[in-house]
Amino acid sequence: MKQIPNTPALLLTSLLLLGLSGCATTTATETPTTRSIITSADSNTLITAARAEFAPPETLVATPEAEPATATAAAPAFSQSELNKQLWEAAQAGNAAAVSTLLEQGADANTATASGETALHAAVAAGALPAVRQLVSKGANVNAVTATGWTPLHHAARFGRADAANYLLKQGANPNAVTHGSPAKTPVQMALDQGDLRTARILGY
Repeated sequence: MKQIPNTPALLLTSLLLLGLSGCATTTATETPTTRSIITSADSNTLITAARAEFAPPETLVATPEAEPATATAAAPAFSQSELNKQLWEAAQAGNAAAVSTLLEQGADANTATASGETALHAAVAAGALPAVRQLVSKGANVNAVTATGWTPLHHAARFGRADAANYLLKQGANPNAVTHGSPAKTPVQMALDQGDLRTARILGY
């Protein structure tokens, strides 16, 4: 004789199994969803962090330093009197280069001291023939006279500057000019006083 299954017990067991199965299914189904939600929420933050970590360093563009302004050495502007003073001193020193530069800057070739001694007198006394030439080329008076009557030719005779004497004569210097006072002397007589026959002969002795 067959036993009739206990229906209420079977029904209860089936319901329990269904409930457990449903819970398991729900849990299995919901877990990935939850994970998906977390990943989605943090994705922007993770991507931003990754980009920040692996982004190439900023390229620093070196700004070229401004070069210091080159100081232009401008020639100082001298007054006319200062230029003339420097010209006379350069002539006295026999500095032909300085004489040339100062003449180009506008110094007066006929500048003279209070006693009338010109830059040409000074250059002749120094025996600086190049400076003498430069001064004459700029208009220096070859017959300029000092307060005592000395011409550049007298200076050539007094200091034995034969070459300067020869040049001045060719430029029109007067060999017969006489000094003031007593006795008055010509350049020739002055050269003879110095025993300088070479210069005296150049002057017409």
